[in-house]
Amino acid sequence: MGNFYKALSLLLSPILRMYFYSRCLYGKDNWEDVQNHFGQPNKPRPNGELIWIHAVSIGESNAALTYIKHLKKNSPQINILLTTTTVTSATILESKLKNINGCIHQFSVADNPRWIRKFLDYWKPKQAFFLESEIWPNTVNELHKRGIPLYLLNARLSPKSFKRWSYFKESFSSILKKFTGILSQSELDEKRFKFFSNKNVFRIDNLKYANPPLPCNNELLQKLKEICKNKKVLVATSTHNGEEEEILKAHIKLKQNFDLITVIIPRHLNRIAEITKLFDKYRLTYQLRSKLSSSATDVICVDTFGEVGTCFRLADVTFVGGSLVPIGGHNIYEPVVFGKPVLFGPYMDNAIEVRDFILKNQAGFEIKSYKDIVSICNNFFSHPNTLEKIQTITKELTRNESLRQIDEIVGFSRKI
Repeated sequence: MGNFYKALSLLLSPILRMYFYSRCLYGKDNWEDVQNHFGQPNKPRPNGELIWIHAVSIGESNAALTYIKHLKKNSPQINILLTTTTVTSATILESKLKNINGCIHQFSVADNPRWIRKFLDYWKPKQAFFLESEIWPNTVNELHKRGIPLYLLNARLSPKSFKRWSYFKESFSSILKKFTGILSQSELDEKRFKFFSNKNVFRIDNLKYANPPLPCNNELLQKLKEICKNKKVLVATSTHNGEEEEILKAHIKLKQNFDLITVIIPRHLNRIAEITKLFDKYRLTYQLRSKLSSSATDVICVDTFGEVGTCFRLADVTFVGGSLVPIGGHNIYEPVVFGKPVLFGPYMDNAIEVRDFILKNQAGFEIKSYKDIVSICNNFFSHPNTLEKIQTITKELTRNESLRQIDEIVGFSRKI
């Protein structure tokens, strides 16, 4: 299977090129950076040793950033190459990376042997770290052939992926065994990986939950406080198609008893026009974050990047999307860090252990429709003292040993 996949990826090179160029037309890639996918750098390699860290999108990139800061604190001389897949993650990371010396961002190289060899010949990483479920056979093979240690940090294997790879157990096992270490983020993920490769799988705390609280835009926070003064606030973030409508139905019901503002932060900002049509459908007044005024409104729709942490600070209750529809869920831990109760739907396949942990500690609640949102918000809005319990629980939930555990497994406690 490995040779077939390799031959196929080479054969499809022209189609892959067309695919990445076409992404530029829709804003999913940048014309000035698209060559990165073909192993062509557009930034100089710094002198000295370099570590390659690869993450996919926003959540993984933030976890990678936490680990990068940890590495730089222990070994300031190390250069870091961070590759990501999405324009959104690159946009958010740009300002953060400016404050970290010796850290470079490039877009990820596609899993094509020629392009990977070109990439590795230029950057010459001493070690490589991939986040969560980034398991690319050609890339893993090229790193292994060069003797470059490769770790899968915060490793995750979804139920669908586990089932799919089970049909090709021998092939997948041969890929996983080329990793120096697979550091799984949960007991369930550890069991799944050990089904394929028993000797190099370890368990760590979830690296995402070692992240510091999401940043705050103080100017925006003050504006929002003025608009939301003496009102209840429901913040729905990372929402997908089908979820905004449930949130708005809940808003309308809750408005019968409470002076309420709902803040909606869609997962993909290219859906803003689609979402605003829903506001018109339900005859709700709304403001876009980019055109915020001090006038009264039913809904604030965030159409700019990096505002989630600011909005969480304002919330009474939060909802994290990708969970009422079969996406697999997003990071439900982020609002808990701020002492906010979090609601989420039944589709949490990407974070089952975290879901169970939060449910067990009564910091979050599973919902199935807008009716559940109404019921739970009614309770919190009517009994504000229940928020104090959530904040107490949060102090226990935020303990995380993942960075220390990674150091022990990888050996970064010793000088490189």
